[in-house]
Amino acid sequence: MKTEKSRPPRRAFARLLVLVPHRDARRPLRGWSGSLHAAGLAGAWSFPWVAPLAALGRSPSRGELGLLARALRGSLGPGKITAGPAALAPLPLGAEGGPALAFGPALGAGLTGGLFEPAGLPPMRRVSPAVLGAAILRGPPPEGLPPPPEVSFRAAALAEMILRPIRRPGESGGLSFEWEIGEPRWLPG
Repeated sequence: MKTEKSRPPRRAFARLLVLVPHRDARRPLRGWSGSLHAAGLAGAWSFPWVAPLAALGRSPSRGELGLLARALRGSLGPGKITAGPAALAPLPLGAEGGPALAFGPALGAGLTGGLFEPAGLPPMRRVSPAVLGAAILRGPPPEGLPPPPEVSFRAAALAEMILRPIRRPGESGGLSFEWEIGEPRWLPG
């Protein structure tokens, strides 16, 4: 008997290193996602309120994630991370997921500077610019969307996020995704 598999092959999963802001910083983004959805933007609820920083070749160990968190805090210094105007960041989903863009307020330009310096870490490919995702798009956003909220935060964590497109029968190129965010490692104070 032949059965149809309900899940795509494991290679269809995208592994991303993400910056997870403190929950207080995510509240205004949640509200903005709602206003984007109300403005008719498909994909406004298809991405968590995190910033993709890099595509991962493999899952980092807890120790490697700690090294990355320390390196990132060292490059940021003790100040706050602030978000600016809306921007798009290409997400490396591969052929299975098709082209996709994270849409949200852009974070500081030097955010990932020290992240790629420590040796002996999993292979990574930078996602640039770093944006706090509020939606996932297949192309440029339409005109007339509400501007992003002012967001700043000091407390944040790094985590691995696995992102997978959800395929529905007869659908091609949809904006439905499921994700799982692994155990976070907080950036040192």
